[in-house]
Amino acid sequence: MRFLLAADLHISAGERDYSLAVLDEITGICGSEKCDALLLAGDVFDSWADVEALRGPFRDAAERLPPSCTVYYLPGNHEELRAPAGGKLENFDFGRVRLLGRGPWSLEFPDEHTELLAVPFAADYSSYREWGVPPKTRPRRLVLAHGTVAGIAWTGTGEEDRSFLDPDIFAFLEGDLAALGHLHGSFQRWIGKTLFAYPGSARVWREGEQGPRQVFLGATETPALRLEARTIRAAGEYRPVTVHINPDGSLEKVDLSSFSEADWLRCEAEGFVEDEGSAMAAFRGWMKGLEGKYRRLTEGGHRLSVVSGIASHPLGLQFLKKWEALAGSYGDEPAGVYDLARIRGLSVLKEILERRK
Repeated sequence: MRFLLAADLHISAGERDYSLAVLDEITGICGSEKCDALLLAGDVFDSWADVEALRGPFRDAAERLPPSCTVYYLPGNHEELRAPAGGKLENFDFGRVRLLGRGPWSLEFPDEHTELLAVPFAADYSSYREWGVPPKTRPRRLVLAHGTVAGIAWTGTGEEDRSFLDPDIFAFLEGDLAALGHLHGSFQRWIGKTLFAYPGSARVWREGEQGPRQVFLGATETPALRLEARTIRAAGEYRPVTVHINPDGSLEKVDLSSFSEADWLRCEAEGFVEDEGSAMAAFRGWMKGLEGKYRRLTEGGHRLSVVSGIASHPLGLQFLKKWEALAGSYGDEPAGVYDLARIRGLSVLKEILERRK
């Protein structure tokens, strides 16, 4: 069985077009890679209200997959956020999607090579030895779960965590692969005979989730179990952007040519200036010029130092002229090294000028 593992799409009505573009790219990969199964490891929707609003487009995306590809949907902790009393996901129509629901576990048999054991999200997994899961009867058993595996990774979820899974659960359940959601960073690690794999959040859900968003492609018939990452281009990336402000208040040009309209930019200013107010006004004017070009813009913490007279002081002018002449002339040093040298040099000048007062 060829399969694609995805998690933490957090489809939301507030970012409908962006969310559905990510979903469409995932189903597109399934089709192009001729996958037999799409495994969704929880938090497909951001909340109960988002399930209500967007279950139709989600159902339609699944319908566009080839008939030979089955979608297995394990809910996470977000789907039932703010759900009404008695609300149950199984009461919704998800079309051909197989909702892997309640009880401590359920078992599917996608093909002659594969068992799919689903472990729904729970606050307490301590009774796993009494669950009565039957022994493995096929070459590969994939355990699909949503939670944090204790002791092997901490890439963070940004929320209070109450879903710790003991690694022994997967060994006891004879899992060859622990296909996991909940942590938003991509991660793979072998423990004993089990490969633990988090594809990470399929889209940038919150500030700080750096790096490309990914899903994992795998197959159960191969002698060695391996997962290949596939980047979700429609998800964009979280991009910290630093704008250097010169002592005279001018902004240095920032190269954004490699960024995409799906990116989330966190912009911050740094530098040594004479007038912080005018410097920040120029910076915010630059940010305003980016509005509508990227998925989201946020303003970060700034690192501005105010030094009276630095823009016209002979020492400052001489240092900056020398820095400009030498920047980039020392082989393959990254640009950040030259920026750091400028900051350090101006810091020393600031100390000198302040001592002279």
